[in-house]
Order: sequence, then structure tokens, then C-alpha cells
Amino acid sequence: MAPQPGSPAGTDAERIRAALLAIAAAEFASHGYAGARLESIAAEAGITRAMIYYYFGGREGLYVAVLEDAYNAIWQAEQCLIVDSLSPEEALRRLVEFRVNYYIQNPVFVALVSIENQQQAQHLKRSETVTSSAAPSLAHTASVLKKGQASGVFREDINVVDLYQVIVSLGFFNVANRHTFGAIFRRDASDASHVCEFVTDVVLRYVARHPKP
Repeated sequence: MAPQPGSPAGTDAERIRAALLAIAAAEFASHGYAGARLESIAAEAGITRAMIYYYFGGREGLYVAVLEDAYNAIWQAEQCLIVDSLSPEEALRRLVEFRVNYYIQNPVFVALVSIENQQQAQHLKRSETVTSSAAPSLAHTASVLKKGQASGVFREDINVVDLYQVIVSLGFFNVANRHTFGAIFRRDASDASHVCEFVTDVVLRYVARHPKP
């Protein structure tokens, strides 16, 4: 019988699964989908390769689980942001700062997303949960946008997906292109304060009904 959630066995199983996904995420991020070695993942996790096939069905199943876990982690972290009592501008600033800092602190996530884009999202499309799990994150941004629009400080013609894309793109670029951009322009991608400042300025100017000169 499978261990029940909340029981000691269930807790152990969840801990083992979390550790396995973290190890697998690092392996896929370092070597890509095809280059990752299941033997290395299993050995570091202290399990057999056969157990990966038993629980995940093989390479693709494990990889999809890693992607789901990575996306869920950032979305759950974002939901912990309390912005309801803030002004629309300050709330949006917090969302931007969160994204910039999360990408800097979690380069494995950025690497996984970049790898899956090279795969044309063929594996992510097979996930049964990733789309529904993204809804609260988009709703979080939408609520801030609507509050700003209702108060007259944000433009009415902004689509929330466009705003979401602007925030993600600017924060993601900082880490995804940190080596090439850094080599060319001597830019330190880990300088979160500077990146947050100019990215926030770009986003706030984009949404402002009357941008500051």
C-alpha cells in the first residue's frame, strides 16, 4: 500500500521525492534533456535506476515531473507575497523584484526553462497540471493591474498576459544571458538591486497612464 500523506512513511516518501527531483533538476539543467544520465541521478539520490522507471516511467516522466516541480515552486513562492494593502505601483514593484531575485537565486530554473524552449516545449505540453497551476500566478498579476486601472494610475488598454510577459522577460533575460551579456558588456547579473531598479522603472513606465518624463 502506498504511504498516506501526513504519515511518517508518507513524509519520508515526500522527502525522498523532493530530493530526487532536486538532483534530477540539477542534472537536466547541466546536461540537457538527452545528456542527463539517469544512473547519476539514481546514484546521488541513493536509489536504483529501476525505481525511476517504476515511479516516473523513465526519462521523460522524470523530466516532466522536474519541470512541474520547478514551475510550481516559483508560483507558490509568488503567492506568499502579500501586496493587497500596497498601492498599485508598490504592489507591481514587489512582483517585479520577486521575479528578478527569484531568477538570480534559482539559475537551475532558468536553465530548465531554456532547455525546454530548445525542445519547443514538447515535454511541458504533456503536463496535465502546469497550465492550471499557472492560473493563480497570472491572477495575482491581474489583481494588481486591475487595482491600478480602477484607481486611474494604470492604463486601461494593457492586457495582463502582455504585462506578465514583460516582467518575466526582463527578469529572465538577466540570468539566461548572464554569461554572454556579461562578457560583452561587463555586466554583473547577480547585482539584483541595480537590475530591480531599472526593470521596475521600465515596467512602471509601461503601465503608467501618465508616465513620468
